[in-house]
Amino acid sequence: MSPFNAWLTMRGASTLSLRMQQHQKNGLKVSRFLESHQKVSAVFYPGLESHPQHEIARQQMDNFSGMLGFRLASEYNGKEAAEKMIQDLRVVKYAVSLGHHRSLIWFMPTEDLMQSSFELHGEQMESYKRFAGDDGIFRLSLGLEDDEDIVEDLQRVLDEL
Repeated sequence: MSPFNAWLTMRGASTLSLRMQQHQKNGLKVSRFLESHQKVSAVFYPGLESHPQHEIARQQMDNFSGMLGFRLASEYNGKEAAEKMIQDLRVVKYAVSLGHHRSLIWFMPTEDLMQSSFELHGEQMESYKRFAGDDGIFRLSLGLEDDEDIVEDLQRVLDEL
């Protein structure tokens, strides 16, 4: 590692705890909002009491982080919703790469996974389809923005679907 990269790592490590606290705060607030939204059929976040492995996660983790997944109700097309989010989200940005100080969202269509070189066969594919639905799943990496700004941004776009 170069001296400059070492310095950047040390600088980032000094605020890691504060950043992780904000990620978790945003993760919990946004996952609760999504869980209550009528156009969302499932939310995958271990910090939610409704998550099937919540108790295990609570025992193993001090921080549930800011990564979550969600699936739209079956009457809403995930690809069309993803296009709308690309165009209309102002705080949350659409990106394939997740993990940033900004909130990022990404949609993985089930059909794209079935056509990719990533190999899922038989029961694995059926298990993924039960998880992600026939349409696909959104992955959301919450950044450091104010949690109310993130919720308002998602609410506005979801309400317009």
